[in-house]
Amino acid sequence: MSGYPFKIYNASAGSGKTHTLTKEYLKIVLSRPSSFGQILAITFTNKAVNEMKERILKSLHEFSTTDKIEDASVLFVDLMTELDLDIGTLREKAKRTIKEILHNYGFFDISTIDKFTHRLIRTFAKDLKIVQNFEVVLDTDLLLNEAVDKLLEKVGQDEAMTKVLMEFALEKINDDKSWDISFDLNKIGKLLFNETNAEHLKLIKDKELTDFRELKKTITKHIKDHKDELVENASKALRLIQDNGLVTEDFKSGYFPKFMLKIESGDIRLDFGAKWKQNFESEPLYIKSCPENNKAKIDGLQPQFVTIFRKIEEVFHQLQFLINIYKNLVPLTVLNAIQKEVNKIQEEKGQLSISEFNTIISNEIRNQPAPFIYERLGEKYRHYFIDEFQDTSELQWNNLMPLIGNALEGEDNQGNTGSLFLVGDAKQAIYRWRGGKAEQFLSLINENTNPFVISPKIYDLPSNYRSHDEIIKFNNDFFTVTSPLLNSELYHSLFEKGNKQKFNDKKGGLVQLSFLESVKDQDLDLLYCEKVLNTIQSILQKDYVYSDIAILVRDNKHGIVLADFLSEKKIPIISPDSLLISNNKKVQFLINLLLYNEHGNNLEASYDILYFLAG
Repeated sequence: MSGYPFKIYNASAGSGKTHTLTKEYLKIVLSRPSSFGQILAITFTNKAVNEMKERILKSLHEFSTTDKIEDASVLFVDLMTELDLDIGTLREKAKRTIKEILHNYGFFDISTIDKFTHRLIRTFAKDLKIVQNFEVVLDTDLLLNEAVDKLLEKVGQDEAMTKVLMEFALEKINDDKSWDISFDLNKIGKLLFNETNAEHLKLIKDKELTDFRELKKTITKHIKDHKDELVENASKALRLIQDNGLVTEDFKSGYFPKFMLKIESGDIRLDFGAKWKQNFESEPLYIKSCPENNKAKIDGLQPQFVTIFRKIEEVFHQLQFLINIYKNLVPLTVLNAIQKEVNKIQEEKGQLSISEFNTIISNEIRNQPAPFIYERLGEKYRHYFIDEFQDTSELQWNNLMPLIGNALEGEDNQGNTGSLFLVGDAKQAIYRWRGGKAEQFLSLINENTNPFVISPKIYDLPSNYRSHDEIIKFNNDFFTVTSPLLNSELYHSLFEKGNKQKFNDKKGGLVQLSFLESVKDQDLDLLYCEKVLNTIQSILQKDYVYSDIAILVRDNKHGIVLADFLSEKKIPIISPDSLLISNNKKVQFLINLLLYNEHGNNLEASYDILYFLAG
C-alpha cells in the first residue's frame, strides 16, 4: 500500500473524524473494488456500525451519479485529488465498487469489537471446549442474581459456607444494617464480569474458605492493634497537656484536647478536613487570651503535638483501609463459590457471558500464529480500522495485535503490505468501567510505545466543524482553567494541549450554567424539571421549534422523570422510552380495554380509557 500504512488520527469532538474514516476506507476500495472483503472496521456500538455502513454506501451512491465538479461533495473532491483521478474515472470506480459491495454484502465487514470476538470464539469453540451453539448472555446481572440465589440455597447444607454467611449476616445486624446479604454478594459478584479484574481474580482463584478465615483473624488483630495505637497516641498528647499544667481553655476553641479526648474514649469516627487540622503545623494552637507563660509552653510543645497528630492521621487511614478490607472480606471469600455457580448455570444452559469473550480469547488464542487464526476464520484481513480507540481495553488490543501485526509486517501476492487506521480522542474515553484504557491511545500518539515494526504517522484534526464559536470558546476556556486541577500529569497535559480547538465559520451559540438552590424538603426532581420547562419555553419564544431542542440527562432514571413531567405539560417529546411499543398511547388504550373487559371493576383501566377518549 502506498503512503503510510499505519496512521493514527487524534480527533477531538466535531473535527471531521467520520469524514476522515470514510475517506480512508474509500481510498482503499476505490483503488481495488474487490479489496473491501479484506477490510475489517471495528467500532463499539451497533448504532455506530450502521452509521458507518450507511455513510460509505451513501457516499459511493453520490459519487456514481456525480457528473459535474460543481455538484461534487467535499469528500469526492478530496478523493479526486488524493487518488489523482478525473471526475469520470472516479464516478465509474464508485459504480463498480458499490455493485461489488451489494453483490457480496456478507463480506462488507464493519463490526462491533464484541461481535468480532464472538466470531473468533465460535471458530475456536471446539478447542475451547465450548458447545458449538452456545447462547450469548448479555444480561450478566440476571445471571449473577441466579448464581447468588443458588449459593444461598446451600445454607444449611455446606457447614463451612453456612458459618461464613451466618457470621456476615450477624455482623450486618450489629452494624444496624439489613441482615439480607444477597445485595452484598451481587455487588462483589460484578467483579467477575469486569475484564479489568481478571488478573487480580486469578490470585485468589485457588484460595479455600479456610485461607480467608485465617486472613480474617489476622485483619481483626491488625484492626484492634491500630485502634489501640490511636488511643495510646491520644493519651500521650493529653498527658503532655496535663503534665505541663495546661487546660482545654488554653487552646483555640479547645479543638486539639477535645479531639484527643474523643479518640481516647474509643470514638474513631474521625475527620481531618476541618480548617484547624489543615493548618495545624503553621498556626498557633492557643487562644489570644491565653496567659503568656502557657503560650510559651504550647509553642514549645507544638512540634510534639504535630508528630502525635500526624501519627494519628497516618494510623487512622491505615485503619480505614483495614476496615474496608474486613467489610468486603466475606463477599470476597465466597467469590470463587459464586464463580462456580455461574459456570455451572452457563454449562447447564449452554451459555457464555459477553464479558468473558476477551479473556477467553486472550488466554487461548493470543499465542496462536496469525496465519492459523486466519485459516480457521476462513478469511484474510489486510486492512484494519479501529474507531473510538480510546475505549479499547487492554485485552481487546492485545487480542487484535497478532492479526494486525501479520497484515502490517507481511505482504500479499502483489507485494502490498496491509494497513492500520486508529481514530480516537482520549478526552472522550467513556468505557473505563468495562476495561477501556485511554492510556493505550495516549502512549501511541506520544510515541512512547509501538507494538509493531512499522512506525505510525500521527495526524491531529484540530478544527471543530460541528459547533458554533461560543461553544468551542467555552470548552477551550473551561479546560484551560480546570486541567491544572487534575492529579495525573498525563491527563493534565492531555487536556491542556487538547483545549485549543480551532473555530469554523459558525458564529454564535450559547452556554449557560444554572445552579439551583433547593429549599429543605423540596422535591429536587420537580425543581430540575420546572427549570428545564422554563428554559424550553424561553427558547420557543425566540422563534425556535421543538425539533431544535435536545435534552441530555445524567442517567435513564432522570430521563424518565423528566420525560413524564414534560409529557404532562403537553410538551411533545421523543425519547428511547417513548418509542417503545408498550408506551404507545394507542397500545395502552387497547390493553386497558382488555383489562376492563376481563375485570369490569378495574377503576384504573376505566379511568385511562376515558382519559384517552377525552384526549
